[in-house]
Amino acid sequence: MSVSHPAFWFLLLIVAAHLLEMVALLLDRRQLRQPLPAAMASWVEEESWQKSRHYAEARQQLALWEANSGLLVLLLFWFGGGFAWLEQWTNGWQLASWLTGMLYIGALLVGSYLSNLPFALYATFRLEARFGFNRTSWSTWLADQVKMTLLAVLLGGPLLAALLLLLQETGAYAWLYGWATVTAFSLLLQWILPRWILPLFNRYEPLPEGELRQAILDYAARVQFPVGQIYTIDGSRRSSKANAFVTGFGQQRRIALFDTLIQQHTVAELLAVLAHEVGHARHHHMAKMLLLGTLHTGILFGLLAVLLPWPGLYQGFFLAEMPLHAGLVFFALVIGPIDLFAGVLFKLLSRHFEYQADRYAVESAPQPTALISALRTLAKENLTNLLPHPVSILLHHSHPPVGQRIAAINRLLQPIGSCLE
Repeated sequence: MSVSHPAFWFLLLIVAAHLLEMVALLLDRRQLRQPLPAAMASWVEEESWQKSRHYAEARQQLALWEANSGLLVLLLFWFGGGFAWLEQWTNGWQLASWLTGMLYIGALLVGSYLSNLPFALYATFRLEARFGFNRTSWSTWLADQVKMTLLAVLLGGPLLAALLLLLQETGAYAWLYGWATVTAFSLLLQWILPRWILPLFNRYEPLPEGELRQAILDYAARVQFPVGQIYTIDGSRRSSKANAFVTGFGQQRRIALFDTLIQQHTVAELLAVLAHEVGHARHHHMAKMLLLGTLHTGILFGLLAVLLPWPGLYQGFFLAEMPLHAGLVFFALVIGPIDLFAGVLFKLLSRHFEYQADRYAVESAPQPTALISALRTLAKENLTNLLPHPVSILLHHSHPPVGQRIAAINRLLQPIGSCLE
């Protein structure tokens, strides 16, 4: 393969992005050998620190194997002529072009799912179980796979068909129509996700009357935050890890608390966690990220319009023809490493939003210091990586490290004399 062949440059791009990910993983592993800073060592027991370190190392090791395996499968399929063979096989069905495209892309998605399946199974039933997190039964796991497959077919299938038809039939403005279609689908998904999709996987029950419910209603009334429903989620069916979130807008807002979160925290801590989620809503973080995501999608469709007619895109993956569906796949493979930098910017903004939400929680929660104790409990119970490397943070972390969040909260508390060391 000569340097002038597009495959050489595509390979260089994909391998370079992979190596960057490997460097981040290895730096993360080395960082775990460093001693805890004094500010963290004062509240992290040695046993908890060692367990979280071992958990982080196990996850990093699995990520290393999974990423290397994924690259190897891609390279074998690519340079073994797999894309050209699959094109010949799907054409043999003599279907309409958009149906051929769905068959082509669907076959690749199934292959990708199967190649990742051993790692997903190991993560759930071995790694998470070894550290006491997994509570998923085989029946629950199988039911989840069936539901996700059906959702992919029922939601993703029509979207893919629409994109193939639009890109094929609408000429020079196809990228605009594609952008509009994906944007409309994303907005629709925001509406149906909490109402119809999430309840397929977890049981949502109204939070019963009592101290916690009344405290939430009192807090919401005090900060004038409209609340529609307050739910508990049976997250403990799958994991002992805890979480909470707020969805919807106005009177349609839903507060969702995992049962594991309620079990592990005091009422004051739960209110602080909720105040953090309210902070996201108050600062319109979801809407801002949705807007930026829409602009980002538009840029990608603009680049797609440029690259789809380029013969080199197909030659790089050893196809003589230029089928639209294959072009979409090749575009995704080529643009992924480049789009890594957009991901860095999005995660940087997300971490900034987390600090803003923390500030709102400190300023509005009944007990300003409660968020610190909540973060400490979450870090301990979830075995959070306490010492991620800066490169790993840059590439992968949508939340700041817990130590940095607590330090920022302490700086907020200092003026009122409530600093916790």
